[in-house]
Amino acid sequence: MTKQLNECLDVVRKKLRREAPKNDTFKGLKWILFKQYHTLSDKQLDILDAAKLASPEIGILYDKREEFHHILDNSTTFKSALDKLELWKKSITQNGITAFDPFLKMVESKQEYVLNYVLDHLSNAVTEGCNNVIRAIGRAAFGMTNFQNLRWRVLAAQSILH
Repeated sequence: MTKQLNECLDVVRKKLRREAPKNDTFKGLKWILFKQYHTLSDKQLDILDAAKLASPEIGILYDKREEFHHILDNSTTFKSALDKLELWKKSITQNGITAFDPFLKMVESKQEYVLNYVLDHLSNAVTEGCNNVIRAIGRAAFGMTNFQNLRWRVLAAQSILH
């Protein structure tokens, strides 16, 4: 879910880079845009502020993304999260923001599952991280034909990560 939201921001960032390739304001901005505001360093905040001044659109999109995370992280009940999410979606459409259209479509179809995060604050981030480690080991193994050896490498990597 966060990935889809970040992809919407990244589409706009790429468009800005294409439109103004010599403008250094948007260089190195991708990973800053993907982080939540409260986790940014002072240097990253300065870069983000400069980007917001150069492109109000990117500022609005970043702030709307932060609002979405705030809804999920601070709502205490499913109903309150649903109400806040509906207001958030309404503000997106009323302000004519089209960059989030793919994300809004996904949220609309999976709304119940998205809002279930409010109940336990569980995500599949750990599983996705493990899958990335397994893929990296598979790439580094150059087509290892012995499944047992690949399995041992994955288990060894998992024990290091935990």
